[in-house]
Amino acid sequence: MLTFDQLLTGFRQTSVQKGDTIMVHTSYKSLGGVEGGVDTVIDVMLELVGPDGTVLFPNFNFQSWTETHYFDVLETPSRMGAITEIARLRPDALRTPHPIYSFAVLGRRKEEFAASDDVEAYGPNSAFARFHKTDGTIVSIGLDFNSTFSMHHYIEYNVGCDYRRVKEFSGIYVGYDRQPQIKTYSMFVRKNKYVKTYIVPGMTELLEQGVIHEVQVGAAKVHFASAQDFYDNMAVIIREHPEKLHYIEKPKY
Repeated sequence: MLTFDQLLTGFRQTSVQKGDTIMVHTSYKSLGGVEGGVDTVIDVMLELVGPDGTVLFPNFNFQSWTETHYFDVLETPSRMGAITEIARLRPDALRTPHPIYSFAVLGRRKEEFAASDDVEAYGPNSAFARFHKTDGTIVSIGLDFNSTFSMHHYIEYNVGCDYRRVKEFSGIYVGYDRQPQIKTYSMFVRKNKYVKTYIVPGMTELLEQGVIHEVQVGAAKVHFASAQDFYDNMAVIIREHPEKLHYIEKPKY
């Protein structure tokens, strides 16, 4: 079982410094066992950035808004794993407003991120945009490349691509004011059902180039990259080699 100190030593192999803003994608099981469980991992992330830092955990829940058309910023659960849900439930956490792509935010800048309200998940006032402007660090714990680094969709939206489109979804939205409203939000979705997201070739290229870095923490491979480096280099792949990020499935008749 990994202790708090062992985890902290492991994550200090990354480029994260005190005062940084980090976006953490997680697979708790990948670490191979942690004393104190999920809360220890969250505490390690907070210690890593210190009191002036900020930690974002994805709280994405696609079904709530796109299928059931209901979102409650306080009650709708995260569907991104145990660490993200426990982070959401911490009394000092705030959640960013987008009903599809929200984050639980802990640390100094949580109020700023909680105010990052944009109709489009990847728009100029989104949590992704604010994270990009801070040149935060993306940290991925034990996840396959096709299940992490969600910022690549933000880059696709801002660079432009022909295999995704903006789609609007409306529903009942309950925010921190606890007043239900009918609201409309959008997301940059796949162009049609035959477009399949597969970013492993592109991500592997960035790993080989040293844009994405890899360290071992416990049983998990941990990948990390600065938001700006990731944006600049992923943008080139989107423009010049989009086939490294998706493929088209042939219709079956």
